Amino acid sequence: MIDFHTLPAPADVDVRTLLPQQPPFVMVDTLVHFGERTTTCALTVRPDNLFCDEGCFSPAGITESIAQTCAVRLGFYNKYVLHQAVQIGYIGAIRDLTFHRLPRVGERLDTTVTICEEVMGMTLAEAVVEVDGERIAEAWFKIALQP
Repeated sequence: MIDFHTLPAPADVDVRTLLPQQPPFVMVDTLVHFGERTTTCALTVRPDNLFCDEGCFSPAGITESIAQTCAVRLGFYNKYVLHQAVQIGYIGAIRDLTFHRLPRVGERLDTTVTICEEVMGMTLAEAVVEVDGERIAEAWFKIALQP
């Protein structure tokens, strides 16, 4: 059981301290929510983003934002709950990746990852990406943790 009273407010955490990626390859701006099973990160699409083309954020960028939301969750849990070093995770599989539309420059993506199962260093997570409450993408990710 997580003692949420001892955790920093999500908005006060610099997500770059939780990720192995560094600018310009960071695809999350802020940690919005950390819960027992869910985590939400936000990203505002900027015109100079590596994955922005012709005013839209690409499917590869959305996929990377989902992966980095998973990484932020893992990093936050390791650093602030377990009080240990941030672990590295690897995408083992992506299933049912669906894009309903691509976000445009200036729009904010809210990516929510829900942990469904954790077994022997593997995590199965469902991801939903929204812009202003509109679901624009979803997927299932299997993440393998580096020992």
